[in-house]
Amino acid sequence: MRVLAAAAAGIAASLLVRQPPEGRRPPRGRPDAGPVLLGTDPPGKLRPSPPFDAGTSAQADAGVDAVHAEILQLRARVDALERERAQLQQQSQQLSEIARQLQDLRSQLADADSRRQAAEQQQAARREQLQVGVSALYQAQSMLAGGNSSIDDQLAQAQGSFPPQAQRDIDSARTALQNRDLAAARAYLSAAISDAQQGK
Repeated sequence: MRVLAAAAAGIAASLLVRQPPEGRRPPRGRPDAGPVLLGTDPPGKLRPSPPFDAGTSAQADAGVDAVHAEILQLRARVDALERERAQLQQQSQQLSEIARQLQDLRSQLADADSRRQAAEQQQAARREQLQVGVSALYQAQSMLAGGNSSIDDQLAQAQGSFPPQAQRDIDSARTALQNRDLAAARAYLSAAISDAQQGK
């Protein structure tokens, strides 16, 4: 019993030594002054860092890759449209050149057609005049056959539209008339008609 009482008294004495007197605060900086706070977060406000999520990181990387792929696709479309625009511009220039050449050809064709029509009209007029001259010579021959040598008007009408050799034939007929050779004059008029019809 004495031993237990002595032990209890020793424990009580040690507890009294460790407890500070009432009204006194232990000095700061001592190990038993309480917990030491580190960092800027006040007590109770410190939050743990979110755990690392590999799926979220993969989704972010996938989003960046998708945007990059879309940019590359858009750039490719822009390049294709630029090439197409350049081709269309070149084709437009070629079409403009073709249209200009076509207009020139149409103008040349119109000019050629006008010249052709004019030449045809002139040729038709010459044929008509030639036919009138031939008819005048036939009339002159009839007059000579009847003994009438007054055929100067008919000869002049024919000679103005006849070709060179036929005109010389008419000159020979005039000379024969001056010599009062009506048969020779008729022969020369026949030659003039034949040469005129042959274009001589």
